[in-house]
Amino acid sequence: MRFILVLIIFLFIGQNSFGQNNKTEMALYNIGLGGFVSGIGALINKKPNDKFGKTFFKAFTKGAFGGYLVYESKNLVGKIQEKEKLEYSWAAKVVNSTGISIIENASLNKEFLESWHMNIGFNRLEVQTRGDVKFKYRIMPFSLIEMARAAYGNKFELNKTIRSGEFIFSATNLTNGSRTTKGVNYTNSIVYDNGILNLYDVISHEIIHSYQYYDFNFVNTYFNKTFTKLENKSKFFRGLSSILYYDLNAPIFRGIYTLEDINNNAPFDNFFENEAGFWSNTLD
Repeated sequence: MRFILVLIIFLFIGQNSFGQNNKTEMALYNIGLGGFVSGIGALINKKPNDKFGKTFFKAFTKGAFGGYLVYESKNLVGKIQEKEKLEYSWAAKVVNSTGISIIENASLNKEFLESWHMNIGFNRLEVQTRGDVKFKYRIMPFSLIEMARAAYGNKFELNKTIRSGEFIFSATNLTNGSRTTKGVNYTNSIVYDNGILNLYDVISHEIIHSYQYYDFNFVNTYFNKTFTKLENKSKFFRGLSSILYYDLNAPIFRGIYTLEDINNNAPFDNFFENEAGFWSNTLD
């Protein structure tokens, strides 16, 4: 399993070689990503009697469809700056949540949309649809820590948060490291400089970064069997898992983003920034 995860990481790093210059490439990237990671996940989580090829292909097709919905959700995020309306974020969030949920189910080797979830900041809202409908609320710890970082010393923008469904804060003279910047994404919380003129461009750019964090949600499914074993052995861990969703995709995504920056000549000139810039009309 570790070998497969490392392989996928290097595949993502290699994506920078072609870049995303048009919607066709973007669609192919998201569809291919959804299909591939779902197929690998289904093999990791397959039952002993499941056939290798059939399991992979079935999950791949479902994951590819989920990837298409992820692509369409990013397309909707692009409408924020085009129409100057934050409310498009809610439509994009529903579509993105559905796409990521399909990929998650496929990677877990489960039925199509056996469960559905939506993330609002550090809050994960889950609906189990198989059998009796069940609702579950869990906290994503990495996302919670990052939201606290975003909130520290900054102003909470309640109106913009409600309109977008994303936790949004504003700051004066915002910096990212040693550089002044218009916006920063803390996993899936957004901080923007309150002196900017192009608010909608910046917000849509940072929302795409949140969606990139969700793109790596498949990482959590690869550790499903490990978590299940721990829950069976430890009452404490079982109780902890009932209130926490371990969003390991956060450090993995951040690590790959950092590697992308290291491998490029200019700061913030990487695959993820190019994708966010494409959808928000912020490419230089």
